[in-house]
Amino acid sequence: MVPEPAPGGAVIRVVEYPGELNPRGTLVLCSSCRASRDWLLLETRRRVFVRCRCGYEWEEGELDIDFFEENFSYADRSWGDAEQALTDLGFGGEFAGIYFN
Repeated sequence: MVPEPAPGGAVIRVVEYPGELNPRGTLVLCSSCRASRDWLLLETRRRVFVRCRCGYEWEEGELDIDFFEENFSYADRSWGDAEQALTDLGFGGEFAGIYFN
C-alpha cells in the first residue's frame, strides 16, 4: 500500500542502497563526484531516480520500477517535506565524498 500524499504533495518512496549499481552491465557513477556506491533510490510516479551523498540527483533510465520494488520495504518513517527527508538520511549534500557502507 502506497501512502497518501500530503495535500499539494506527491508520494516519494526511498530505498537506501549501499552497494554498486550495475544495471545491464554498466556501472553507475555520480557525474558530479564520481561516487560508485552508497545511493538513495527514489521512486515517484513509477520513475526511478538516484541520489548521491553529494546531493546530485538524476533519473536513471537503466533502473526500472521492478528493480526498485525488489529492494523496497515499507519503513516506519515518513516526512512531510522531501528536503527534510534527504537531510535526515544524509543525502542533502553535507556528506559529499563519504561512504557509510
